[in-house]
Amino acid sequence: MSFIEKCCNTHPVQAEYTPTGETFKLKDDLDCYSVGNSNSKAAIIFIYDMFCLHPNAYQGCDILAKSGFRVFMPDFLRNDQSIPELLGQQEKLMEYFIKKGTYEAIKDDVKATKDHIKNVEGFDDVFIVGFCWGGKMGMAIPAHDSFYKGSALVHPSLMEPSDFENVQCPIILLPSKHENDFTEDFAVTCAKPFGNLCYQQRFDDMDHGWCASRGDWSDPLIASRANEAFSIIVTSFNKILKA
Repeated sequence: MSFIEKCCNTHPVQAEYTPTGETFKLKDDLDCYSVGNSNSKAAIIFIYDMFCLHPNAYQGCDILAKSGFRVFMPDFLRNDQSIPELLGQQEKLMEYFIKKGTYEAIKDDVKATKDHIKNVEGFDDVFIVGFCWGGKMGMAIPAHDSFYKGSALVHPSLMEPSDFENVQCPIILLPSKHENDFTEDFAVTCAKPFGNLCYQQRFDDMDHGWCASRGDWSDPLIASRANEAFSIIVTSFNKILKA
């Protein structure tokens, strides 16, 4: 298990965005951004990439909320600004995520998030969308809990064959040109009973991170392809809801 080279060496873009939602406390040390109508058809747990609360993450949440979902972005990594200092040092980057970015490290936060969405906000239909490291968590969480309706992985990092074997919900897989060819591994997921609800589309004209903190959305092509990816997620989740 390792980060792809592009992930380890590429800095986030400079961007500005004013979020439309609000931030609240899930627990004393865990902030969460929320946006979207409380009467939405379903909820999404949005798991950012390694650069945490980047403006593009907030904007991604708002895009999904405008498409009819209630979106929650827990600050699982506590907006840790030491991470960019580790770029170019793959060993140290891996040490960090083995310590703070595994399922075991965030499972209590995941439980707090799920409990709030289900028991406080009243949502039984909950999806996950994860980017880069968040994509890995988008596989790990539904491998441990069959509660989730589906999970979208956008330019995911750290993927292993066991992720595809263990996941318990439909997967929407949207790799960039820098990710591995997941065809064989994804076939394992698609062979599961929910396989007809899975979907994969490669974006071979896009760099790793184009839908998150490394996406320069002032570039019309990158913005267009990011919007296409978000549209695929919305369409796929709606299909799962109707199934």
